[in-house]
Amino acid sequence: ENMAIYTQIIGYVILYFLIFGMSATVEFANFKKQIRNKTAILTGVALQFVFLPLLGFAVVKLLDLDELLGTTLLIVTSSPGGSYSNW
Repeated sequence: ENMAIYTQIIGYVILYFLIFGMSATVEFANFKKQIRNKTAILTGVALQFVFLPLLGFAVVKLLDLDELLGTTLLIVTSSPGGSYSNW
């Protein structure tokens, strides 16, 4: 039981450093420039919150996935950063 807790803590620490490392490579000037790019922001939001969940739903229906697998796929495709949230 203690080993499972330690493993989980180590996993969270590694995930923190991975995400921090990715964000540390972003220069503030580039971030400031991109935050003003309304087309990119709207495209990203539309793809993340509309297209990706619809695509996940279509895959569940086309492949006729069972409830467990289908629900899992829908959660991952509907969650921003879904691959990180499942770690």
